[in-house]
Amino acid sequence: MIEKISNHKNALIILHEIYGTNRFMEEVCSAYHMQGFDVFCPEMLQRKCFSYSEASEAYHYFTNKIGFDYDKKIEQFVEKIKPAYDKVFILGFSVGATIAWRCCENVNCDGIICCYGSRIRDDLLLQPCCPALLLFATQDSFDVDSVISKLRGTSNVEVHKLKASHGFMDPYSKCFNTEQAQIAKEYIRGFFTKHT
Repeated sequence: MIEKISNHKNALIILHEIYGTNRFMEEVCSAYHMQGFDVFCPEMLQRKCFSYSEASEAYHYFTNKIGFDYDKKIEQFVEKIKPAYDKVFILGFSVGATIAWRCCENVNCDGIICCYGSRIRDDLLLQPCCPALLLFATQDSFDVDSVISKLRGTSNVEVHKLKASHGFMDPYSKCFNTEQAQIAKEYIRGFFTKHT
C-alpha cells in the first residue's frame, strides 16, 4: 500500500487500474497528498505491476484473482480509518472506479469519485448515501450514453462525459488526453471544494 500521512483532517483512498500501483498511481497519490489529504492506495493485486502492454493479462488476473467484490475490503478499510478523520473519500480509476462505486452506500464514506469505471454499468441500481462524481470517456467498451442516462436521475450523483478514450487521465497511457485530463481534474477539484 502507498501511504502518505501527515495528520491531515481528511483522508483519500485511491484505487488503481488493472495495472497496479504504478508510476501514475504514485503521482496521483503525491498530488492529492500535497493538496491536503492523507492518502492510502491499497495494492489490490498483491504483486508487481503489470506493464501497459500486458493489458489483457492484467484484466484477466484482476477479474479471476481479485474481482469487483474487493469493495468489501475497501469498506472495512474505510471503517477502520474513519475515526481518525473528519471525512474519508474514495477516488478510483477504471476497475478501481467500479470498486469505489460499489462503496457508495457505505455510511462511513463521505464522497466517491469514479474515473472511467466501465463496469459501473453492472450496478446501476445502487443508491449513493454520499456525493458521487462519475467521469466517463466518450469512447469506451460499452454504451456510455445509455449508462449516463440511467444514472442522471440518481440522488447524490453528478455525471460528466469527456471527449476522450478510457484511460485518458493517465499520462503514461496511449489514451492520455492532456486537455480532457485537465477538465477532469477541475471537476474533481470542484467536488472536493464543495464537500470538504
